Amino acid sequence: MGQNKAAKHKSPRYIVCENGKGRAGDNRTVNEHLLEVFLAGIKPVFTIYEPSHAAIVLGAGRKVEADIILEHARADDIPILRRKGGGGTVVLSPGQVVLALVTRVGLPFNNLVYAQWINSWVREALSSLGVKNVEDRGITDLAIGNRKILGASLYRRRLILFYQSGLLVNNDISLFSRYLTYPSKSPDYRKDRNHSDFCTTLNRAGFSLSVEQVIQALKVIVRRNLASLV
Repeated sequence: MGQNKAAKHKSPRYIVCENGKGRAGDNRTVNEHLLEVFLAGIKPVFTIYEPSHAAIVLGAGRKVEADIILEHARADDIPILRRKGGGGTVVLSPGQVVLALVTRVGLPFNNLVYAQWINSWVREALSSLGVKNVEDRGITDLAIGNRKILGASLYRRRLILFYQSGLLVNNDISLFSRYLTYPSKSPDYRKDRNHSDFCTTLNRAGFSLSVEQVIQALKVIVRRNLASLV
């Protein structure tokens, strides 16, 4: 028994990519290095970080000219990146917490179930910090009341799942309206609201938390639950 425990201790069930502040703009595709790490080691891998600078990130299949106010992006020298996985175009910036993970799962389908399961880890972490009334809304959003605080995206390669999300803690929401057009598709609960009226941050919702507090709480929950997806 003791030998087995020691062996497990030497070979963790997951890999943590500690990239601190801001790998969001290092490559043309956001967080794709995680997929490479996973394929090299075939262990679940995750990272949680605060972006060091603003970047626009297009979902798979989204078009620059349709989703982005290019005049503003170019004037402010904002990088335009892509991510693997669907969903709309977003702005990542300081004051957000990005969670990205890659793991093997049991079924090639059930995307909504997997996304909402991982989103529930975010809810659990926030609850541990005193944040209440966080609900699943739309397809893979989290919201407080009727205002979005998190959007998530999935990329699948049969039994490989690549999840990414951005949680709004104390970021500048006005950047959304500056760089993004109104989306061509939106969830019913948006009700035609502009970006600033549709989204909120934890701080604006009355929860005075720092990004670092959220990152540390989320790391605890992800470490505890990540192997359960395998």
